[in-house]
Amino acid sequence: MTQATLARPPQAPRRSLPPLSTLLLVVTGALLCLGMTLALADPDVVPRVTVVNDSSIPINVDVRPTDGGARLVLDTVQPRNSASTFDVIEQGDRWIFSFSSGGVDGGSFEISRATLAADGWRLRIPDAVVARLVTGAFVPAYR
Repeated sequence: MTQATLARPPQAPRRSLPPLSTLLLVVTGALLCLGMTLALADPDVVPRVTVVNDSSIPINVDVRPTDGGARLVLDTVQPRNSASTFDVIEQGDRWIFSFSSGGVDGGSFEISRATLAADGWRLRIPDAVVARLVTGAFVPAYR
């Protein structure tokens, strides 16, 4: 028999822990998975926001959290109708809605989250916005 074929003697020390490099690799992988889970978590959303248009023109609606924030396009609300947008990203304590129609800027309307929630997440387009859109210069979508 050669040295390679001899059985290990029972009194030989056995390694009880995996090598340090294996432990570091497992811990690093677990921390990376945790970090990615937190970074890729879904944002808070409002289940539904409904915009009511009592005017005679279609109105485009978008929302943003602050004056400098990125806007989220909600929908084009048809005349004398309402439109609901589902799973709207939470905008914080103040929601700023902006309106336009036919290339005419109707301005913005700011409302608190608490007021919007109390109204059942339903926003009626203000009359002042409709007046600006109706009196503005209409720009057709095609030429």
